[in-house]
Amino acid sequence: MTLLAHILIGATYALIAAFVAFVLPGVFETIKGTGALISGGVVFLAGLQLHTMYIWKFGKEDMTNRLLALHQDYQVSIDNIEETRVELETLREKIYLADSQQNTEIISEMHVLQTLLNQVIEKSGKSLEERINIEGVLGGQEKSNKVELQQKLDKKERSDGEVLNIMHHALEGNRVDLYLQPVVALPSRRVIHYEAYSRVRDEDDNVIFPSQYLKLAEDSGLVGTLDNLLLFRCIQVIRRLGPRRPDLRFFCNISTVSLNDKEFFPQFIDFMMENHELSDRLIFEFSQKDVLRHTALVERSLATLGRRGFRFSMDRILDLNIDLADLSSRYFRYAKVDAKLILDKEADIHPDDLKETFSRYDLDLIVEKIETDQTIVEILDYGMDYGQGYLFGEPRLSSDTRLDL
Repeated sequence: MTLLAHILIGATYALIAAFVAFVLPGVFETIKGTGALISGGVVFLAGLQLHTMYIWKFGKEDMTNRLLALHQDYQVSIDNIEETRVELETLREKIYLADSQQNTEIISEMHVLQTLLNQVIEKSGKSLEERINIEGVLGGQEKSNKVELQQKLDKKERSDGEVLNIMHHALEGNRVDLYLQPVVALPSRRVIHYEAYSRVRDEDDNVIFPSQYLKLAEDSGLVGTLDNLLLFRCIQVIRRLGPRRPDLRFFCNISTVSLNDKEFFPQFIDFMMENHELSDRLIFEFSQKDVLRHTALVERSLATLGRRGFRFSMDRILDLNIDLADLSSRYFRYAKVDAKLILDKEADIHPDDLKETFSRYDLDLIVEKIETDQTIVEILDYGMDYGQGYLFGEPRLSSDTRLDL
């Protein structure tokens, strides 16, 4: 209530008191001027008293309401603080679990990479030691024979030793790079996946291509190590990619040597099982020849990965007479066929029926080694959905900014 309202109410009491003092002598003859004034004063004081009691009661109720409102605000603040505390505890637990999981992943990767490096060091060391021993044997032969034999051995062994030495130091110096080649949708040529390749650099940063070291790597047992190192390079790219482009997948070739490596393959399976979230990103690729030679143990291990969401691809297909139902049941979802094989007029399956045949078993057909415009025109005539080849892009370093990552 405002001050003006109180003044008006007080004036009302004064008017009532004056009215009583004026009217009372006419009503009661015994009450004269002084008594009338006293009566008017009593009425005025009584009105003020009633008004004071009203103000006190109103103030008390207002104070009570204010205290209740303050108490409610206090309770709301307490509830908010409790909710914030619970959220902070939950967030702290999530951060702790995320850190623990990340540390576990890093430790697992380090264990695998350490195994790879130890294999490389051991196998490279043995090869270099054999080369040194051969040279030592030469010292005990006659000079004429030594020169002739030395020339023969140098022509081959020096080259092999140099390549092994380059591979050895490249791994120690982190000079094994990941290259990615796009797999595109047709006819838009939009990049949908990537295939991963490894490239080795020497101390002068000259790239050593697989054709230069692959045969030697197979003979020395290093090819499995390099294949698996490629896989973990690919995993690093996936981790950097994070949640961006969730449909983008990476094809990683796994050789027979890797699958039959009793030391590494079980460790690899365990690592994939612990990191099954990678199943949405990684596609393991095997040649048709290797798929036909998979042992029962390899089949069971790959089936375990398949049940955890991992999918496989078959490439280097030489014969289109494939048991597609069996392939699909083994968690294969992609098949890569050379463009020349599709365009072969003598093929058992006509190109018009090829896509539908594979699709019937939930297999995506990717036409690879498309290198000319004429080839792509012929491939599009058969309605193919996916393609890969130098026409769409050569393999580029994974850190290349031109990659659509």
